[in-house]
Amino acid sequence: MAMQFVNVKVILYGITTFSTLVLPYFTGVMQVSFFVLLLTVIGFSGTCCWAMFGSIFSRIFAEHKRGLNVVMALLLGYCAISILL
Repeated sequence: MAMQFVNVKVILYGITTFSTLVLPYFTGVMQVSFFVLLLTVIGFSGTCCWAMFGSIFSRIFAEHKRGLNVVMALLLGYCAISILL
């Protein structure tokens, strides 16, 4: 959990949200503090969901490794061909 303080995605999320949605419209200390708390809860919830679903998908991917590799390879080939065309 402590590593989330240096997570680039979370830092960019906070900077973008504050600079575009909070600071242009709210300047009071209580208002900004409320948004700090709100964005912290949202960011932490997103990180927890990411970890939880990652754990679930990890088990599913481990069970179906061969089929998943084939599907991912086909999708990668499709993306490469669509870029070239």
